[in-house]
Amino acid sequence: MIGATEEEARAWTIKAKIYRDGGVAFEGESTPNQIKRPFEEFGTYFYRCQSFPQGAILLSGTGIVPPDNFTLQAGDRVRIEISGIGVLENPVIIV
Repeated sequence: MIGATEEEARAWTIKAKIYRDGGVAFEGESTPNQIKRPFEEFGTYFYRCQSFPQGAILLSGTGIVPPDNFTLQAGDRVRIEISGIGVLENPVIIV
């Protein structure tokens, strides 16, 4: 959903899964509601020291973090699902 209100976006769920060897190697879930500050406040700070005449996108991360001993491997598939937006799934490759 493009143009969601902050109230709508805070109700979304964010799910992350990492598939490996036919199974789930890691999964986690979060919500934007865990962000403590109002979204507009982030924008205010973002534009404080710079201008972005063409606009900008501020990415805050998902808040879903695998354990320290977890490392992605070639062949893993990473799937991120945000209920109000959709799904992004990509393979892990070595470059």
